[in-house]
Amino acid sequence: MCNALVDQEDHSKRKDFLIKYVGDCLGTLLKTFKAPFLPLFDELLPYLKPMWGKDRTDEEKRIAICIFDDVAEHCGDAAVKYYGTFLPFVLEACNDTSTDVRHVCMVLCRGGLFFIFFGHPTNIFNTCQAAVYRVGMCAEYGGVAFRPYVGEALSRLDAVIRRPDALHPDNVMAYDNDVSALGKIWQVHRDSINVAQIVPAWLNCLPINGDLVEAKVVHDQLCSMVERSDGELLGLNHQYLPKIVGVFADVLSAGKDLASEETATRMINLLRQLQQTLPPSAMASTLSSLQPQQLALQSVLSS
Repeated sequence: MCNALVDQEDHSKRKDFLIKYVGDCLGTLLKTFKAPFLPLFDELLPYLKPMWGKDRTDEEKRIAICIFDDVAEHCGDAAVKYYGTFLPFVLEACNDTSTDVRHVCMVLCRGGLFFIFFGHPTNIFNTCQAAVYRVGMCAEYGGVAFRPYVGEALSRLDAVIRRPDALHPDNVMAYDNDVSALGKIWQVHRDSINVAQIVPAWLNCLPINGDLVEAKVVHDQLCSMVERSDGELLGLNHQYLPKIVGVFADVLSAGKDLASEETATRMINLLRQLQQTLPPSAMASTLSSLQPQQLALQSVLSS
């Protein structure tokens, strides 16, 4: 009996190891040949689809999502035809009970920032992060093809943010990529969403500080929105300005961890512009709302 269990476990490990390298090889081929590789990929698709089944291991699901990430990232507009096939599975994986599954879903929304083992992210991201990452990428680059999925994507992302253990060390990477995906949906598909609900929800998640790569992306995104005086971001009568200034203060106090040097400089310049253009009472009220650890921002503005 014990020998049979050991043999079964060994078989499962060998199977997952083989599947991982199948994913690595496909990732390399897609990165190298891009869209011209898709006719061959179509021939392999019947063998890949079973990896999404509910009876499959977390590793199989994770690799399946990573393969879709490579298709979407490297094949441009030619990848849009696969959205109807892959996205329902990816959206479901965002709320998978496995930390590994959820983590990968969210990271795949980011755009392939890490490449290990032949340029494939399968060794870093768990499944949920991969799924959420993929949602963000599809929202950013999928155009009208993503529009039918906006409502469900928001529902899935909201469920991740609201998890009681969302900021647990096992979940925080998925959470950060979820926040990034939410911001991308707002930016690209604002005509299809309730902005009045999304903006405060997104702002309340900032700053993010678990995934330092994604933190730089999201905080740069916030900076760009403020630079163009996005009325929906600032809110009626600049109601969200205290929160935005507080996020800037937290990001700047973290040094180079949460923002690039360029983004940090832009934030400082924006704060000085706000100080010059807003009524003195408005800026004074905003600064008075800062937490003690954020008060160093005042010395930055006075220098």
